[in-house]
Amino acid sequence: MKAFRFRVQAALDLRTRELGAAQRELAHVETLRAAARERLVRVADALARARDATAERMRDPGAGPPLEWYRSWMLGFDDERAACAKALEACDAAVRRAAEDCRQARLRRESLDRLRQRLHRRHTDAQTAEERKLLDELGARRHTAARTEGAPESGGPRRTRGH
Repeated sequence: MKAFRFRVQAALDLRTRELGAAQRELAHVETLRAAARERLVRVADALARARDATAERMRDPGAGPPLEWYRSWMLGFDDERAACAKALEACDAAVRRAAEDCRQARLRRESLDRLRQRLHRRHTDAQTAEERKLLDELGARRHTAARTEGAPESGGPRRTRGH
């Protein structure tokens, strides 16, 4: 019997490459999301420090820059925090899309894997059945040859009762 050959191996290879690309994309957008989350935390911390500095400045109205400068400074951080939060939301959405793409690619690859396994099992079963058939045929021929030559089936002399 011929060796097993999976006719759609090229498709399985393509699905495997697609899955690898989807996994790399997912890792990339997760890295971007982590960076966006870090940036949001840093800006939120800076905003908290600006609020603390403004509160300190309000306690001592005579020293330092005018309060309007502090308000503008805080508004700048607040705007940056909002932009970072929006960027993080976009990254979260990108991660969800990439995770779904990765899941779909994995399912497509796994379906071809299952098909390959099923076809390989059928091939192996057919090969085993063919070998069994050949062995049965060989045994039947030996048995027939032994009977036509008059030799006993067991290979030794036959004994009869009374002798």
